[in-house]
Amino acid sequence: MVLRMTRNKIEEIILPLTGEDGLPLIKLLYVQPNISEFDLAKKSKKDIKIVRKMLYLMYNHNLVGFTRKKDKEKGWYIYYWTLLGDNVKFMYYKHKKELLIKLKEKLLEEQKELFYVCPKRCVRLNFDQGMDYEFHCPECGELIHQDSENNVIGIKKQIEGIEEDLETEKKVLRKIKVKSKKKAIKIKIRIKRKLKNVKKKR
Repeated sequence: MVLRMTRNKIEEIILPLTGEDGLPLIKLLYVQPNISEFDLAKKSKKDIKIVRKMLYLMYNHNLVGFTRKKDKEKGWYIYYWTLLGDNVKFMYYKHKKELLIKLKEKLLEEQKELFYVCPKRCVRLNFDQGMDYEFHCPECGELIHQDSENNVIGIKKQIEGIEEDLETEKKVLRKIKVKSKKKAIKIKIRIKRKLKNVKKKR
C-alpha cells in the first residue's frame, strides 16, 4: 500500500459497506495486492458470487482496483484485485472529519440545552420537546431533568481521540513527504553528476 494505514482503520471504512462478511476479504487484500477473485473466494471460503458482489461494491466506492488477464487454457478473463491505499486514506480522513463536525455540534447542544429523561429510558427530550409533552414521558408518564456532564465528558474524549488520530496521520504523511523529497534530491544530484561526467568525456 502507498500510505501506511492499519488494518483496523481500513476495516472501519470498508466494513460498513460490506458488513462482517467482508472481513476475510479485507484481511486478504491488506496483505496481498493483485490477488485473483478465485483466490479470494478460496482463501475466504466464500462463494465466488458473494466475493464478486463485495468487490464490485468496494470498486464503486473507489476502494479497490483491478487488472484483468486472459487465462490461456480456459480462454476467459481473470480479475486481479488490489486495495487502493490512497483512496482508503482519503475516505478515512473524510469520515473522521465528518464525525468530528457532528461531535462538536452534539457537544455544543449538550452544553447549551437542558435535557429530560424518563427513569425507564423510554425517551430523552430537550427543553422544547419536554414542554410539548408538558414534561411527561409520552410512554410511561415520568420525566426528570438529566445532568449532561457525563455526556459532555464522553463527547470531549471522543473529539480528543479523533483529533489525536488525525494529527498522528498528518505527522506520518509529513515524514513520507520529507523522505520522498530527500530521495528526489539525491536522484537529481546523481543525474547532475552523470551529466558532468559525460561532458568531461566529450
